[in-house]
Amino acid sequence: MAEDNQNKEKHDPWSRVTGGLILILLGVLFLLETMGVVSWGDWWKYFLCGLGFIFILEAVLRSGSPEFRPHITGRLIAGAVLMLVGGSFIFGVTNWWPFILIGVGVVLVISTLWAKKKPE
Repeated sequence: MAEDNQNKEKHDPWSRVTGGLILILLGVLFLLETMGVVSWGDWWKYFLCGLGFIFILEAVLRSGSPEFRPHITGRLIAGAVLMLVGGSFIFGVTNWWPFILIGVGVVLVISTLWAKKKPE
């Protein structure tokens, strides 16, 4: 049983994709900073939002393969929290409450897509 879990973790393609997307995100943010689009003091806000989006994207992609489906709940929660925190800093802490509505809506849509069909 322990060997099966280790083999699944070894052959998990999504962790490499996630790592690559995080490196791309960092590269884009540093490029935008050198171009003067994002200031050095603010790039981390965009990083939090981007990282949250990457985690949610990974969870959506994992939902398509049954062997990796059990690993999506934590990624969804982490992604939603990161996007809410980063978005609240980008758009102002006093205006953060709409992000809760957006986050709840995203969770509802995604949970509906992942709902297992009950046998009739």
